[in-house]
Amino acid sequence: MSAVFQHYQQRIDTTKAQLNKLKKQISLAAFIRLVCFLLLAWMVYQLFHGSSSIKIILALLSLAGFLASISWFVNLQNQQVAQKSLLEILQNELSCLESGSNLFDNGALFEDGQGYWSDLDIFGKGSLYHYLNRTSTLYGTQALAQQLKQPLAASEILENQIAIENYAAQIELVESMIAASRQRKTALTSLTSVETWLNTENQLQQKKWLQILRYLIPVLNLFLLAHAIIISNPGFLGLSFLIGWIIIGIHGKYLQSGFQAFENKQALLQQYGWLLHQFQQINPNHSVLLNKYKASAEKASVAIKELTKLSNSIDQRLNLFAIIIFNPYLLFDIQNMLALEKWKTLHQADFKEWMTLVGQIEMLNCFAVYRFQHPDYYLPKLIDRPLYLSATNLSHPLIAPSKTVGNDVALGQPEKLWLITGSNMSGKTTFLRAIGMNLVLAQSGLPVAAAFFEFSPMQIYSSIRISDSLAENTSYFMAELKKLKALKTGVQSSTASLVLIDEILRGTNSEDKYQGSAAFIKELLAMSCLSLFATHDLKLGLMEQDYPQQLANYCFESVIENNQLDFDYRIRKGIAQNKNASFLMKQMGII
Repeated sequence: MSAVFQHYQQRIDTTKAQLNKLKKQISLAAFIRLVCFLLLAWMVYQLFHGSSSIKIILALLSLAGFLASISWFVNLQNQQVAQKSLLEILQNELSCLESGSNLFDNGALFEDGQGYWSDLDIFGKGSLYHYLNRTSTLYGTQALAQQLKQPLAASEILENQIAIENYAAQIELVESMIAASRQRKTALTSLTSVETWLNTENQLQQKKWLQILRYLIPVLNLFLLAHAIIISNPGFLGLSFLIGWIIIGIHGKYLQSGFQAFENKQALLQQYGWLLHQFQQINPNHSVLLNKYKASAEKASVAIKELTKLSNSIDQRLNLFAIIIFNPYLLFDIQNMLALEKWKTLHQADFKEWMTLVGQIEMLNCFAVYRFQHPDYYLPKLIDRPLYLSATNLSHPLIAPSKTVGNDVALGQPEKLWLITGSNMSGKTTFLRAIGMNLVLAQSGLPVAAAFFEFSPMQIYSSIRISDSLAENTSYFMAELKKLKALKTGVQSSTASLVLIDEILRGTNSEDKYQGSAAFIKELLAMSCLSLFATHDLKLGLMEQDYPQQLANYCFESVIENNQLDFDYRIRKGIAQNKNASFLMKQMGII
């Protein structure tokens, strides 16, 4: 059993033992609570039949015991919920390692059919996003998706590498944060309404008379209440009730628009505030990024906790007691809005940054788990030279190590384009996706599935998977041309790119396909990019003679022996010699 499997199994066993212990403690707490309640009820009954100092003391002690047992019971239940959530997360991690299944979202909503993420299986079922995802907030899901779509700058990659290495070493804290965040998970909604309100102008703070009345009216109503009790005449209280509602009504439209922004946001804010609070437990060590995030989280958690309380207060404003008593006599709505305006004044400029921080923390949680689970993966080295990619024993990160085959690649020294030939199912497309996906990981600051990996940062462009569209009246061939056009435009607008192409122009005749492919290869060689160009057109291999040291032929071979088709999935120099289409058609009884 590997150290990673052993870690999860031990944590699962420990958590199960803790749950069994909590179950016994909860039963004991429930029994003590019942005993204290019965004793309290008995002492109250005795006090009705005559009081004494001993009875009063016993009643107070039983009341104290009852309240203490309730507090203990609730605390134990909260611990039980937290441990159950942790157990679910730990079992999920074990499941991810054993079968690749993951209870977190697969990110299908980010799949738009555009960009390399469609070709490289970045989003959707069995995707890289699904493999990495441990997020429970909207900001976390968006941060992870954006990171997989857009590479970091060189300096940011190095910062992420250091942060992830440090954070992964604190895996138990990471697991607890993921579990607690999922336990508190709400609907994946944003706080856009809150952000919008925070950008509006304050209207109450500038009214000095209102600032006086917010204190004067509650105090005055206390005197009026005393007066009504003494002389048994509540008339003035009725007048005060009317005045209170008039003051609130004058500002009703503004109050309502502000409160609507915070309706049902308490749970969401509580989840974010807790995540920010827990993140403060990390040890940043020498990571600049973790130190920066921790400092921001310390300030943010306090402020978000205050906003959570205000949001809760706003949610309570519509209960009957608030309508009859709090609003007219204490100006409850006015008090809440003034408190919100004060919070806005203090924290308006930071709120959006804090929500971004929530997303970044959740994304780091994903990356820390990935790093912990792949201790043997190589941490890529950045090279200060344009257009460079070199890797040894590189494999597809989503294929189990027992089933994958590693290959070497070296581009930009000086070869710019690899023309890859090979029969069907020999490994061409998987090789392209392995290179692309590992570069996505590398440019996120993550380790890669390779024994060695050096690169310079590059944008990724690809044409591997093509879909026609009946809705847009687009044929397969036209869809492919549009994708190639977008690819070329992207490469031309970038200073450095990696281009991944698999068998273009399938929808035309062989001669036209050859001429079009050859012309496009020449375009790629003239642009600032490295390219891997997979094709079945062996004639294209002759271009190596015209572009020595820029274009090189590589291939995957299949072997037919004893009426069996076999692949070794190893890339080698040269043009493919073997074919298997006719053999497979005969095997399947097609011909």
